[in-house]
Amino acid sequence: MNGQRYQWINPLEAKPHTNALIDELSAYLLQHAHNPVNWFPWSQRYLNQAQEEGKLLLISIGYASCHWCHVMEHECFEDEEVAALMNANYINIKVDREERPDVDQVYMNALQLISGQGGWPLNMIALPDGRPIWGGTYFPKERWIQVLTQISTLAKEKPEELIQYADNLEKGLANFEVSEPLKDALNLEDIVSGLDQLVSKKDPQNGGLIGAPKFMMPTLLRFFQLGGILCSNKNALDHFHFSLEQMALGGIFDAVHGGFSRYAVDAEWHIPHFEKMGYDNGQLISLYAQAFREKPLALYQETVDKTVSFLTTELSSPEGGFYAALDADSLNQNDKLVEGAFYVWTLKEIEQLFPDDYPLVAAFYSINDDGYWEDGNYVLRRMQTDEAFAKIHGLDISDLKRKVIRWNKALLKERNKRTRPRLDDKIICSWNAILSSGLLDAYRSFGDLSYKNLALKNIDFIETNFIDAAGNLKRISKKGVNKIDAFLEDYAAVIKLYIDAYETVFDEHYIRQAEKIMNVCLRLFKDKNGPLFYFSSSSELVVRTKETSDNVIPSSNAVMAENLIRLSNHLVKPELRKHAEAMVLACKSEIMSYPRSYTYWLAVGLRLIKPGYEVVAVGPNAKNDIKKLQQLYTVNCSWAAAEVSTLPLFDNRSSDGKTKYYLCRNNQCGIPLESQDEVQMKLQATFKP
Repeated sequence: MNGQRYQWINPLEAKPHTNALIDELSAYLLQHAHNPVNWFPWSQRYLNQAQEEGKLLLISIGYASCHWCHVMEHECFEDEEVAALMNANYINIKVDREERPDVDQVYMNALQLISGQGGWPLNMIALPDGRPIWGGTYFPKERWIQVLTQISTLAKEKPEELIQYADNLEKGLANFEVSEPLKDALNLEDIVSGLDQLVSKKDPQNGGLIGAPKFMMPTLLRFFQLGGILCSNKNALDHFHFSLEQMALGGIFDAVHGGFSRYAVDAEWHIPHFEKMGYDNGQLISLYAQAFREKPLALYQETVDKTVSFLTTELSSPEGGFYAALDADSLNQNDKLVEGAFYVWTLKEIEQLFPDDYPLVAAFYSINDDGYWEDGNYVLRRMQTDEAFAKIHGLDISDLKRKVIRWNKALLKERNKRTRPRLDDKIICSWNAILSSGLLDAYRSFGDLSYKNLALKNIDFIETNFIDAAGNLKRISKKGVNKIDAFLEDYAAVIKLYIDAYETVFDEHYIRQAEKIMNVCLRLFKDKNGPLFYFSSSSELVVRTKETSDNVIPSSNAVMAENLIRLSNHLVKPELRKHAEAMVLACKSEIMSYPRSYTYWLAVGLRLIKPGYEVVAVGPNAKNDIKKLQQLYTVNCSWAAAEVSTLPLFDNRSSDGKTKYYLCRNNQCGIPLESQDEVQMKLQATFKP
């Protein structure tokens, strides 16, 4: 209990087993490098070995901060009996889903076809050619042995049955995502219908949607805000703000040092699954920053401030990249690896830390029945906003704020004496882009230069480590090694980041980079027979997937559609907008049937149907003058500012020494305006009924 970070493996400790994963960079793969299971990394070499030896493939997929992946490793993959069975009958492949989301996507789709469910660890058995035949998630030892024995016996005695399973699954995978496109474009009534369906599933007591476990789903909440405003649905908009409040007050948000955990196991956002992921926190910074522009609550700004503080202290590399995640598990006082040990508190600990303020501290952080978890431990949560708490307890709000700062410092100092959670120190291209887009949103909302500088430093890191001169991307960077050709998720997030960066600092380089990388995307990923993009640039897997449904990260195709619309505005290329329209049409059937999984598409549909203005500020002070307007809440606008520029939006624009604003929409521009008040009125009129 010394404040040091617990390590995935101890290089000084003698191990009886070492497998091929020892040469990998992934923390998740290294975690399994000393299992008695003869693991191999994903590689064509080992797939060929399976065919040569006539063995089935056992493909086990997870990620470093996955709690149940650790549990199954301990119960099964560290067990000599299990390892002997696996090694004798299978070629065993370990995959870090964050390194190879393409592999994960294929076998997760297969698992959903097999069982209707998904999750990690994802364990899939496949023919030597990679075609899946059976799969599941977590298994205790005895059940795992039973399954492996049954399937290996079937492979020897009735191999034709397994081939038939594989044939059937292959057909299902080929048609997994998208059905036949409809003829009529998505319209406002369709979007209203989708929003109404989602609102009917809201949790009025706790925020978010009904049920548990409870994921924050930033993409869905973002649509509640946009749909609430543009579809005049007050219920949706109110629930958006209520959800953000409940999440920020709940145990899923680290009250001591900031940052959101991946999800809550209960319906009340109280007990988190304690891993903290970069992609969640990047999206949530954006969400709270954008919410603040519409409804400037102190809680939103404090949540962003704390989350950025968490990023800078826990996930930032010295070179400017952001690490992937913190593990859910850490060592408790008995040196036992336990989920959440770093974050939870006992009543005795709180009493000793705050002998004078204990009753008030206990009420504020719910050291009572509301905050109790298990085994004498409490997860800090707040039952009211600071304003409501101050009123209940007869406190001045300023005095309470000062007390809370002091309490948090004491809690953080004490917590930092504990062994810290393990760090997954790979740097992922798309997640870094998501985080920097969030930081730029925060800068535009709050004007904090440190947010902008952190984002620009990260963009420099991305350009140095992930992007070559031609605009091709890599996915992973670790210890100076940049590896794995990037996927559509990475390209989509980086293009979005470059557009966001241009619309924040108005450096023309960023929009040109977005244009260059989009052209690479169109060449490497676009389906020649339709408007959608493949997830990978090659077809080495059993099936080449197209990701269209949203999850905790929005669909890469939906983000690409939005990127096309935004670039169409900046580059004055209507063909890009038409491409986006075709993409939405290709997914319309799924959007209407499963709105919960297509909320980013619904937001893209609103951008097409209810476009905002292209706001072009021209003049020697244009870049500074436009910042005030950007702190307003606006919808679906594109922003450009310069004194002079080669970008087509600036053709035939002049300023005569003063900042002039040109508001354009649907290929038409109004007369130039000099009054920001006039511009503000026009911008905010775009989303009023």
